[in-house]
Amino acid sequence: MAKKVFIGVGHGGSDAGAVANGLKEKALNLAISAAVRSELVKQGVTVEMSRTADENDPTNEEIKECNAFKPDLAVDIHNNAGGGDGAEAYYHHGGGKGKTLAENILKEIQQIGQNSRGAKTRKNAAGKDYYAFIRETNAPAVIVECAFIDNLTDKRIIDTVAEQKQMGKAIAKGILKTLGISYKEEPAELYRVQVGAYASRANAEAVQKKLKAAGYSAIITKSK
Repeated sequence: MAKKVFIGVGHGGSDAGAVANGLKEKALNLAISAAVRSELVKQGVTVEMSRTADENDPTNEEIKECNAFKPDLAVDIHNNAGGGDGAEAYYHHGGGKGKTLAENILKEIQQIGQNSRGAKTRKNAAGKDYYAFIRETNAPAVIVECAFIDNLTDKRIIDTVAEQKQMGKAIAKGILKTLGISYKEEPAELYRVQVGAYASRANAEAVQKKLKAAGYSAIITKSK
């Protein structure tokens, strides 16, 4: 049976989240989440996202959707502001698989050049998890803060489509590692070059010899 992952997409609609340096958190969260989903689906994981467009997405609705989906893991994607630097991930104060998930994700994010502020827990006054997404979801859950958008160094890590996809890929790799799934790179596309077509095999072999002498791989095929 395929593994299942729920992706909460932070903020949205009338709630822009953090806004700085020409970036809106709600848009970044959606772009990165879409990249996470794309990578996970390629590896055979069933994925549900809390939103796929710029729409209101309150946390209580995310939690309801997540619990109804019954995923193996749940990840809520966010970005930060407030003058800090780097990525961080929050997990259930009791540790367990949520802690492993947070640590695996941060390790992969570090591989793309982002600093890590560490895997963390946070409790409320009652001694329970501060964040509802972690406290009230049934599956092991983490909240990932990818970068501080009011920090110009961090901004350069996520301010292009390619970088957002790279961040999503890193998060997906951390999720897959936690699920026990080896990440398989897509085979690279190959483009072949045909030098010529000859009626005489001797002429074809002469050209092949020149190409090999120049350091190129060359084969002869016969067609009608």
